[in-house]
Amino acid sequence: MIFWLKQIIKMLFQQLILPAVYNVHAMKPVIPGTVILADAHHSEIPFSMLAIREELLTHPELQITEMYWNNNSDSPLKVFQNMTSFMKKYASAETVLICDNFLPAASCKKRSETQVIQLWHACGAFKKFGYDTDADIPSYYVGNVMANCNIATVSSEICVKPFASAMKLPEDCILPVGVSRTDMYFNNSFNQHCREQFFRQHPEAQDKKIVLWAPTFRGKPGSAQVCGLEDVLKAQERLRDTHYFIIKLHPHSQLHTQGTNCSIPSEELLPVADVVITDYSSILFDAMIYKLPIILFAPDLKEYVDNRGFYLDYFTLPGILVRDSEHIVQTLSDEAALDASIDQHYFEFFEQYMAACDGHSTQRIIDYITKPQNN
Repeated sequence: MIFWLKQIIKMLFQQLILPAVYNVHAMKPVIPGTVILADAHHSEIPFSMLAIREELLTHPELQITEMYWNNNSDSPLKVFQNMTSFMKKYASAETVLICDNFLPAASCKKRSETQVIQLWHACGAFKKFGYDTDADIPSYYVGNVMANCNIATVSSEICVKPFASAMKLPEDCILPVGVSRTDMYFNNSFNQHCREQFFRQHPEAQDKKIVLWAPTFRGKPGSAQVCGLEDVLKAQERLRDTHYFIIKLHPHSQLHTQGTNCSIPSEELLPVADVVITDYSSILFDAMIYKLPIILFAPDLKEYVDNRGFYLDYFTLPGILVRDSEHIVQTLSDEAALDASIDQHYFEFFEQYMAACDGHSTQRIIDYITKPQNN
């Protein structure tokens, strides 16, 4: 009862109050060069926006506003205040950048002079998401959470159709210009900083093979679970003398399951990892930028296919499929097999799904901000 009451209040706020605030402030003209970076899942700038903010700051003609808050941890009053503040600025902004579902941007009919660019936070087109699954967007949500997006950027041409379907957007709004945040992985200073930070916090990992296990969540975000933790812990114990396991549960899963043993964000762990273990997480695509061996550990594959599904055939993924803790141990102990897994298929798959992630994605996206006539 309390849950539904909260949802009703939330929907009324988004469908009545926020549009009213927007319409009042939209009486003013759009301010040329104004750019808003906004996110409602982090209390500070998300990793997905770091590269583009850095580039935006090199353009003195732009007026940049950053607005970040966390719907899950902030009080309802603070969330409502932040949303209202966003709507006031949104009403006269020329460009708005988001990197996830961001309901305030979709809560009104925006003016045509404003462009909303969805950077999204994941590469490739792997598991179904958005409107292609019942798990992501509540059935009671009225409207389209991506309704006002002029552009959504993706990592390659093959991702256009899946993203258009998942976001309910025309295909010509999905641009295969690359994913901005991946530019960070090509930055030597970033990679060096990540390595120094990790070994400073985890000196016991020195001289061991670093294994990053980063599974995605099961179910719905509000009740997300994890699968395979017990097997990974068994493998960790078996290999404790030679391997150091980093366990990074998905943020949704962390709210319900203990297991994560490192506070450093997953993106900052890739530069130190020697091997990545995952199931259905798009971190697989990020790991390929570093040419890391990938182990696919998905003990509930059939159930996951039935409940969510994929945009591709799971068995065509580059990587070594494992079944249980014993198989994980065997695979991690066979360095020759891990090295051999980075083969022609690995590189062909990378080219197919990550072709535009070449270290220059951000600049191509910036062109749509500084030269809006290109849209």
